[in-house]
Amino acid sequence: YGLVLTLAMAFVVSACAGGATSGGTEAAVPAGVPGGEMLQQGERPRQDEDTRAAERALEEAEGSEDEATAVGFYEQALASARAAIAADSMNPLPELQAARASLGLGLFPEAGAHFDRAEELRPLYELETEGMRERAWLGLYQDATPFVNAGDYEEAAAIFENANAIYDKRPEVMITLGQIYAQLREHDKALENFDRADAIIADAETAAVDEETRAQWIEAASDIPLTRASVLSDAGRFEEAADAFRVLVAENPSDVTLARSLAAVLVQTGQTEEAFQVYEDLMGRPGLSGPEFYNIGVGFYQGSDYTRAAQAFESAANASPMDRDAIEMWARSHQIDSAYAAAIPPAERWAELDPNNQNALLILAQSVNQEGDGERASDLIGQIEALEANVLDLQLTRMQGGAQVGGTLTNKLLD
Repeated sequence: YGLVLTLAMAFVVSACAGGATSGGTEAAVPAGVPGGEMLQQGERPRQDEDTRAAERALEEAEGSEDEATAVGFYEQALASARAAIAADSMNPLPELQAARASLGLGLFPEAGAHFDRAEELRPLYELETEGMRERAWLGLYQDATPFVNAGDYEEAAAIFENANAIYDKRPEVMITLGQIYAQLREHDKALENFDRADAIIADAETAAVDEETRAQWIEAASDIPLTRASVLSDAGRFEEAADAFRVLVAENPSDVTLARSLAAVLVQTGQTEEAFQVYEDLMGRPGLSGPEFYNIGVGFYQGSDYTRAAQAFESAANASPMDRDAIEMWARSHQIDSAYAAAIPPAERWAELDPNNQNALLILAQSVNQEGDGERASDLIGQIEALEANVLDLQLTRMQGGAQVGGTLTNKLLD
């Protein structure tokens, strides 16, 4: 899918707006805080022996310079907060304390759940928790970056999932997760993250998001439609993929790759007439490259239109005379279409470029034999029998800056 991870965003993290409420006092809405006047205070925080113990442990943990010591205090704080929750499930204070302790222990889904419950009981807490959540989210985003850069997408995805669990009001992680899951072929997860990101960006029109941030979100999400269409195709949901590609083609009529992708999906849905029309239109465009002709040929070939497939592969070979893949498919298209006379020239070029390929010699032998040249066919069979090595499945994979060659080599002289 041409994975492009959006890791170079400029982040602006909200400061913690509210004061600590661990003492059980009513928190006032600070003057000038956007939306603060709309928040309800909700349940009043209530102190008891467990919440006081939890707060003391949190203060010790947050003030400790030794990691192991801090972990011990966070565990004590979490245990005390849980006890307070068990004693009074409507008290928002221990929920907030449990969230802070869970954050310190790296229990991010649990922290997110406690934050949610604390804000549900006391919406006013959002003035305090918003900044805590967003800072934790940003820290996790930065933690995942080295794994993305190293190509360790599974590890990156696990960290990004924690980021989403702690804070779900920014789309950057969702966009990146969608791209990662697309790479990993976890289609449902990819689509789910893209949908969540789209919903946040759409809500940004009415939410308190500045124009610069919203513009960054829109730019980061610009590739979502193409990746979503590709994911649908890879998942075998071809009808949905065709609809998605139709929209993209309509928006980008000069994009050859999008048109070819639409046609390929249409072939999979059995709508070959529409697909072939797209391919025909592409064939008539000036300035197509060898790989573009080749991919059009693949589309015709998969749709069983071998005559037009051969024409496309021939154009690809003419554009890139040393492209043995195009030459092979040119010969195969004529051979499977029983156009044996037309198959001979590309089969000869294939055998010249790929002299140890038994299939190239076999197709050439069959073609000349069908054209009545039995003597040459016999000579070609002799060449096959004389091969000391057989190279099959030779593939040239185009990559940025070059290519990768692979295949299967058999030493025919060994027992």
